[in-house]
Amino acid sequence: MTDRLALLLPEEARARRDELIALCAQAFAGAPWHEPPRGALRTVDRLLDSAARRPDFHAAAALGPDGELLGLAAGWTDTVLSGDAPAFELAELVVAPAHQGRGLGRALHDALLVAAGAGPALLMTLDVPELTDRYARWGWTVVGRSRPAREERDYAVMRRG
Repeated sequence: MTDRLALLLPEEARARRDELIALCAQAFAGAPWHEPPRGALRTVDRLLDSAARRPDFHAAAALGPDGELLGLAAGWTDTVLSGDAPAFELAELVVAPAHQGRGLGRALHDALLVAAGAGPALLMTLDVPELTDRYARWGWTVVGRSRPAREERDYAVMRRG
């Protein structure tokens, strides 16, 4: 495989804003997300405008042979999902559709969790078997379910560690 993984500094992630928008638009357009392109813009802006400015922001990128962005995982420590004790939140994990099914998502997931260090981790994903079963295979357990404000779908909160 000629792809490589790299940890991105916040400024490196911000420099790839246009690539991130295109990546998220491609990946979230299909099942199970079915998000319109403006959803990708919202996701990237949230990630880069606020999260990447945090001192505990971590991002791992999958890069192709020419340095093109094939996937990204990002997160930070927060209490939003835990409600009390700080825990690392895996906030985004996205792989370009043309590169899915090759293990990039799992590699990004693992690289991000190693970069974040030891301790509990949380994530929130659509509550559909395609996603919750994948995370369960990777060691995550559903600890709650919710429907965030302005959402029409249910989400699962999952914990690892």
